[in-house]
Amino acid sequence: MRIVLLRRKKPLKYGSALTIGLSLALGVVLFTVFAWIIGLNPLLVLYTISSSFVFPGTVKDFLVLTLLGYALLVAFKGSLWNIGAEGQFHIALLPTVYVTLICFFTLEQVPAYVSVAVILLSIVLATIAGALWGGLAGAIKAYAGVDEVPVTLILNYIAYYIGNILILGPFQGKYVYGYKRTDMLPDPYRVSIIVRVPSTGNPLLDSVFAYVRELIMYFAWILGLLVVVLLVRWLFNNTTLGLRIKVLGSNPDYLVTLGYDVKKLTVVTFMISGAIVGFTAALYFHGYLYRLEYPLEYVSGQYGYLAILVTWLSLLEIRLIPVSAYIVASLIMGSQRLVALPEVKKALEAAGFYGVETSFRLLMFGSILLTYSIMRFLQEYELKVIRE
Repeated sequence: MRIVLLRRKKPLKYGSALTIGLSLALGVVLFTVFAWIIGLNPLLVLYTISSSFVFPGTVKDFLVLTLLGYALLVAFKGSLWNIGAEGQFHIALLPTVYVTLICFFTLEQVPAYVSVAVILLSIVLATIAGALWGGLAGAIKAYAGVDEVPVTLILNYIAYYIGNILILGPFQGKYVYGYKRTDMLPDPYRVSIIVRVPSTGNPLLDSVFAYVRELIMYFAWILGLLVVVLLVRWLFNNTTLGLRIKVLGSNPDYLVTLGYDVKKLTVVTFMISGAIVGFTAALYFHGYLYRLEYPLEYVSGQYGYLAILVTWLSLLEIRLIPVSAYIVASLIMGSQRLVALPEVKKALEAAGFYGVETSFRLLMFGSILLTYSIMRFLQEYELKVIRE
């Protein structure tokens, strides 16, 4: 008798739902156990995390992560592991700064057509920059044969350093009083809609109104997200390019036998993925960020890396990207609220961990990734006992 590991012939019933649900539940439980070990009340941890799923502040992170999730979905469908969304995001921010804060910077009001033209130019250039940076990673993989994971990670840091040099040099603002940052984005180039809603005194109504306010504030992002969703769905459901990308992920040799240039397809796929990242970066800059600061690597909240978790949790399903993005956005908010509690800082210091609040936050996401890897393995493989 021996035990062998075999790939499942039939998909596990409710496998996708189980993988997503158990990955999240077990990951949060694992994180809570660690928090309990260092002296935190587990009920406090669970309440803070769970209540964040109905917290209005998740809207911003949800929209950004959904956009980036679709960007990475394009590459992951082709089994091209684009871990470089972080670098593509930051490199795309640079042309937005150049256009809005160098070429067309103004302290005055400008006509509406000028505002629209500058914003559109900024978005187009950011999209192109993201596509080119993604295409560079694709070209290195396709024509030099270097694995895309280390390549995209290295390009992330190169993007950081390029941005840092520019912020300390030609991009440093004239009205920043010596701080290492760019000037603030002029009001005519902002796409956020500020709405002030007075408190009603009713917690439920105030929460609903807060959600509505956030949705109105980021209305331009919602329009951008709709465009991206439609384009990605059209790409994979109605074009031969989308079909080739999916075949690239399952059987690239078949494409070769049909005469397709797999190397060129690899570059194009990376460019599409990077273009969506660049588009997202421009929306983020015009709708929330408004300026860049040194060091550049801290301005995006590590969205590029968190989007990887979004895409994996979706199991590469187009319709599940928003679901997994909302879950991850809620966990981000929960972890931020958690480390802001004085009890957490006291517990960490009592356990000998000083100044590790950020690492403590990321531990939760690491726990989820660990349980996801285990659940995904169990979804695809099974142990069988063979009697001899």
